[in-house]
Amino acid sequence: MGLGELKVGQLVYSKMGRDRNRLFLIWKIEQNSSFVYLVDGDLRKIERPKKKNIKHIQPTNKIASDIVDKLNQNQTVNNAEIRQAIKRLIQTDQEDSVSDRQGGKDS
Repeated sequence: MGLGELKVGQLVYSKMGRDRNRLFLIWKIEQNSSFVYLVDGDLRKIERPKKKNIKHIQPTNKIASDIVDKLNQNQTVNNAEIRQAIKRLIQTDQEDSVSDRQGGKDS
């Protein structure tokens, strides 16, 4: 996994440290290094994002497009919006997996 594969607003799992298995959004990507800054709106708020080596995260294919849109328009994003975005992405993932299982029964 390289920096080119990661995007701001992408949902990732922490693989190492005290925050192992915790979900975060990528808040910032440090250019010319292997670090990203992660937020979850709770333990790691926007005011103090967690600097994490990309080797220590597991990316998902989910992106909080509403957060990305606000950042691209230079609008402020608050911690509650980060928490809601993560919750929404998790629910979408769970709904997808339920429909996959149900679809498998009919086949």
